[in-house]
Order: sequence, then structure tokens, then C-alpha cells
Amino acid sequence: MISRRLALMAAPVVTALVALALMAPAPTSAADTATVFKKKCAPCHGKEGEPNKIFAKQGVRSFKDADWQKATDDASVEKSIREGKKGTMMAGFEKQLTDEEITALVAFIRDLGK
Repeated sequence: MISRRLALMAAPVVTALVALALMAPAPTSAADTATVFKKKCAPCHGKEGEPNKIFAKQGVRSFKDADWQKATDDASVEKSIREGKKGTMMAGFEKQLTDEEITALVAFIRDLGK
């Protein structure tokens, strides 16, 4: 009798946990991140993180620049992606990208500098 009551009480909890797991956003895969970079970043920063000469002259950052990679922390990169950079060509993407996509882009940008 007690185990039947426990089973009846546990059923809604188990159902809720399964529903939460299904609703949680899937982690961003490397392929997804590469696609986001290609669509949102590469037009200015280049496919490999190196802008063309015209964009570079306008101040577009090269992600292959070792000095920049060392001097810039992840929080600054994330802030630039979210908010953009006032007075530059860098637009903010906070409304277009999820938190997970932004975090994955920071890691992707770091990998471009290796």
C-alpha cells in the first residue's frame, strides 16, 4: 500500500523532470558554431578569422592576432558579441543569438587564434 502511494506521488515528479530535460536547449555543437560564425562573423572577420585588407583598415579585428588573443579576456569578447562596439562596425548580436551560441562563439574565436 505504501509503495503504491509512493509510486503515485513520484509519477508527477518524474514526468516534470522528463519534460524539463526535453525543454532544455541542446548544447551548441562545433558544426552549429561554425555555421553561426560563417553567417554572423565571417562577412567582416573572414572565414578563418582574418579580415580582408579593406575591413582590416577599417579596424575589424583579426582573431589570428596572438597579441590580441593574449590581451583580450573571454568576458570582453562575449560583451563585444552581445553589445557590439559603439563607434565601430561591430554590431551587437544579443537579440539574434542565444547565450549558448555566444559562449560557443567565444571558444570558436579562441581556437582561431591557435
